[in-house]
Amino acid sequence: MDSAELIERLRREGGFRLLPLLGNTGQVAGVHLARFLPGGHLDVIQAWDERWAVWARLPDSVDPAAPFAGPGGGVVRSGSLARVAAPLLPLQAGLLGP
Repeated sequence: MDSAELIERLRREGGFRLLPLLGNTGQVAGVHLARFLPGGHLDVIQAWDERWAVWARLPDSVDPAAPFAGPGGGVVRSGSLARVAAPLLPLQAGLLGP
């Protein structure tokens, strides 16, 4: 499964919204996927290509007084897009490779 198919599955089956991920020049540098979960949590995936991605599950809360601090407590995983997405979808066997 290529990254375009995986991103489409995250959207269609996982309930993620797809947005461009901007670099510091304003150019598109990757993809940003997010979904809100019951119980007040947020899943965020940011991927720069199929080899470099990060996922975090965070409390759905931002302190307006410190918006760049981010909420405390959460789970983070980084690696290839396929490895990051694996716990979020029932993926086909063999997708992760050796």
